[in-house]
Amino acid sequence: MSRFVNVAMSVAVGLVIASATPANAQSGSGTASAQLVMEVIGEAAVFSFEMGTDADGNPGRLVQLSGDIEGINFEPGTCNPGIDMSNPSFLTRCVNFGSGPGQFERARPGQTAFTTCQCTVAGIGGDDSSFILRISYPKGTPPQYPFGFTKFTFQDGTGALAGLRGQGTLDFAANPQVTFNYHFAGR
Repeated sequence: MSRFVNVAMSVAVGLVIASATPANAQSGSGTASAQLVMEVIGEAAVFSFEMGTDADGNPGRLVQLSGDIEGINFEPGTCNPGIDMSNPSFLTRCVNFGSGPGQFERARPGQTAFTTCQCTVAGIGGDDSSFILRISYPKGTPPQYPFGFTKFTFQDGTGALAGLRGQGTLDFAANPQVTFNYHFAGR
């Protein structure tokens, strides 16, 4: 049994809405949630991000986003086989960083990752639209992701998102919400 679920725990992502944003907006802020897949294995629930590949066949994880950012965000790396049981009350696969069973090893070492989002923002975008998220993760210890302060910026938009700029922060230890602002250069 497998299905997408919104999880309002340490790995859920939500964004704070400042105001309703029309589809032709030049700037704004919004909300989105990362959806984990829930699998029931025996009597245990395992929460995961889906494993997948990009257009070039590189492996990584697929994070389904919904809300004011809609689409799939791809982060290159390897989802190790097995289940991450480092937190016995919240079993995961392809969520926490590391080299152990069920953990996700980012393709790029260090605290910076570049992900590709085939997404819309505030209703703007389409099949030809994407952007890069430059994500700055906290150092591994202490605190370990996802329990730390993370920053991200929007970069290199394509299609209707070509002028997308913005940034955001999140701190899963304090609040399962991510806050971001954006604008479209040249609009």
